[in-house]
Amino acid sequence: MAEKRAPQVETGDADVTRASLELSLPVSLLPGVVRRAVQSTPAFSFTSADEQGARLIRRSATASDADTVHLVFEEAGAGSRISGEVHAPAGTIGVSVKKRDADTIALFDAIASAAGPF
Repeated sequence: MAEKRAPQVETGDADVTRASLELSLPVSLLPGVVRRAVQSTPAFSFTSADEQGARLIRRSATASDADTVHLVFEEAGAGSRISGEVHAPAGTIGVSVKKRDADTIALFDAIASAAGPF
């Protein structure tokens, strides 16, 4: 069993928070892992997923369809990688960057936990 890696999250940008996570799981299992993770992450709701990626909505006071978060699933070596970008809410400028960063970190930490030791 490979060692689980921590999520890599780029924070502090006024417009976007970027994150990625490498797992020792096949891509085919990632939709279920993300669905489980979102259940424990109140800042996001699950809309859909397949082997290419997932779509989530970030819950916020200014949420709209433009606040959809796209996660991309791809093969990485013997496992897989999940990557995504969480953008500032539509029509806002730099509002709650720390909150968006914290929500993104919580999401990717929840994905890592849902994946278990893989």
